[in-house]
Amino acid sequence: MKRTNWPVEHDGIRPAGKPDECFYCHEKLGGTHKPDCVIRQRTVVVRMTVDYVIDVPEHWTEDNIQFHRNEGSWCSDNALSELEQLSGRAGCLCSFMEFSYLREGTEKDEEKNQFFVSKIPS
Repeated sequence: MKRTNWPVEHDGIRPAGKPDECFYCHEKLGGTHKPDCVIRQRTVVVRMTVDYVIDVPEHWTEDNIQFHRNEGSWCSDNALSELEQLSGRAGCLCSFMEFSYLREGTEKDEEKNQFFVSKIPS
């Protein structure tokens, strides 16, 4: 989603720049960030695909594994600690992950994710 109002506020001011203008687009405090200013953001939906090794009981089938991870009582938040462990072993997750753009964010997406373009500082 995009937002229409991007006033130059104190969040756009950087210590390396002038104290009364946006560091990036040079618009004055109280003005509006230029259309190509990096302060202006929008929300989009991305997909992250992660391929990594886990351990499962030896006798489990593909169906058992998928049920356990997708429909059983296992919480997907547990994957966060698995990824932290992987990062500790491998040092970096870049070779395990791929990201793809799906679509522009919608009000429904923002509500579900509790992440709103309207609350991004300007």
